[in-house]
Amino acid sequence: MTIKCSIVNLPYGGAKGGICIDPRKYSLRELESLTRQYAVRLAKKNSIGASVDVPGPDLGTSEREMSWMKSTYQSYYGQSDINSSAVTTGKYLNLGGISGRQ
Repeated sequence: MTIKCSIVNLPYGGAKGGICIDPRKYSLRELESLTRQYAVRLAKKNSIGASVDVPGPDLGTSEREMSWMKSTYQSYYGQSDINSSAVTTGKYLNLGGISGRQ
């Protein structure tokens, strides 16, 4: 990711993190709960945020998960982080995503 982002002049590095599950074995409600819990745990460890680390969609995730993470982060930290809407990339356009990143 670091190389890919640097080629197009994006100020992002590269790292991966995730939840090791088979999403086909979980309901939509369970997937949302897991994703939101993951976002909270990342935030509590100061491992997520517009100026720290910005997750984006990858294998098994989409705009849906990125939007869940964003809204969860904003619920917990939005009042103290003026850049909280930039906590994820690849979110739905109507939630602050950008065209071409979904």
